Amino acid sequence: MDESGLPPIRLMLYCRPTFHSQFEFLRERVLNEGHLGWILGPPGTGKSTTAMAFASTVNRSEWIVTWIHVGKNMTWRCVRLIGDERKTRAIDIADMDEVLRIDDDTMHHLVLLDGWTAADSFTQLTVKCVEWFLQSNEIKQRRLAFVCSVAARGKVQEDMEILTNAMEFHVWSWTLDEYLNAIKDDEVFQSVSQCLDAPAVLPNEEMSRAAMVESKYYYAGGSCRYMFHFRTATVATKLSDAVDTLNDAATVATRGQRSSLSINRLFGMFKRPDWEGTVSPLISQYAATTVAILCGPEAIKKFMSTHRDSSNPALDGWMLEMVFFASLRNGGLDLVDAAGNKLESWNQSVIVVSDAIPALSSAHPVWIKPEKWNQGGYDAIMVCKRTRHVRLVQVTSAHKHSFRIEHFYGWLMMLSKSPESFEVETMEIIFVVEQDKLSAFDFTTVTGHGLLVPFDWPKGKETDLVRLVGIRGLYSL
Repeated sequence: MDESGLPPIRLMLYCRPTFHSQFEFLRERVLNEGHLGWILGPPGTGKSTTAMAFASTVNRSEWIVTWIHVGKNMTWRCVRLIGDERKTRAIDIADMDEVLRIDDDTMHHLVLLDGWTAADSFTQLTVKCVEWFLQSNEIKQRRLAFVCSVAARGKVQEDMEILTNAMEFHVWSWTLDEYLNAIKDDEVFQSVSQCLDAPAVLPNEEMSRAAMVESKYYYAGGSCRYMFHFRTATVATKLSDAVDTLNDAATVATRGQRSSLSINRLFGMFKRPDWEGTVSPLISQYAATTVAILCGPEAIKKFMSTHRDSSNPALDGWMLEMVFFASLRNGGLDLVDAAGNKLESWNQSVIVVSDAIPALSSAHPVWIKPEKWNQGGYDAIMVCKRTRHVRLVQVTSAHKHSFRIEHFYGWLMMLSKSPESFEVETMEIIFVVEQDKLSAFDFTTVTGHGLLVPFDWPKGKETDLVRLVGIRGLYSL
């Protein structure tokens, strides 16, 4: 991997099904059949590592392999595999004619160009490579594949598609099941465990491998790079920084990765059922809720309507939470009963993201969104110091949900011990459920009976005192 433009570290390859499919595409479609290859997918899915692994398997008694890694505002790196030799050098556009030219007429030549985007700065590079590729013949075969840093090429020229016999291969974002399968291997788990450091739901809780992955999945989502290569704090910073650079969060929510290459890392890519197109949701629940706080609810609803049929079931749960926070931050949230009748409205409010007790205004209610993944009992808390009112909210799109009273009690105890403490006179626990699931909603496991007695919740009566409310028109535009 040295001088290839990829991380100069020892890598362990976990070969998910997409890995084998990309290998087959490069071997059969590009190398054997001579298609101009376009390997597309969001950052952090393993496209480049897989392509480099493929390069090392090509028969070098017949083929010279040239790997070129390009990037904006960086030196391009070139690696050439010829026979038993491996040569590396830094290059720029002025060197491309020399790099592509091979004097040995007995050898075929495969070029893998990694890091390509549709940026104007790569136009001349693309033209040079394609012109070189079109001079291929049976005696001296030339093969070319672009390993792209984007999920879509943008506008293509149909005549060039025909002339180059172009073919695309899509590398999908990782699903939670793929991560869970990967860490079943002891060696894989040991090599990545230091990055599975998302906080546990309970302090000092010893988490299983699956729990470690599920906790990190909240932040990393479909990016294997974020899951296995970066620690959680770094991932959160990278995604927050990307969101902070958005000029128009609503446009991002509705147009996805096509709106700006600079925010491409915020999006994943999954296949639709029966291979009918692709869907590009926000990469993770952390990214989704962060963007939701910036967007109005109508933008989020439009975003959801275009991604309902994604093959990633985890998205459904994210969507309701996105609408919840988007509405609270932008205009307020209407709550309804199972028939759609309006029960009440929660006014627009500033949302503070914190696992601790923030400064509480004495004049206005404060909404708090926990920073940690899955607190076990609540997704949001409203605190009004003036009226001595605390409202703990769980948002769920499921028909059933656990009710772990100890988590709610734990937050109330944290409040009582903080400098912002006050005597709570009204304490509500509310489950916000998707309207069409409200009438059949039920609790599965209930634990922590009796903990809320100090707040006038009798032991054994807790589920009777929980309020169930719905969100109306989740997918209406």
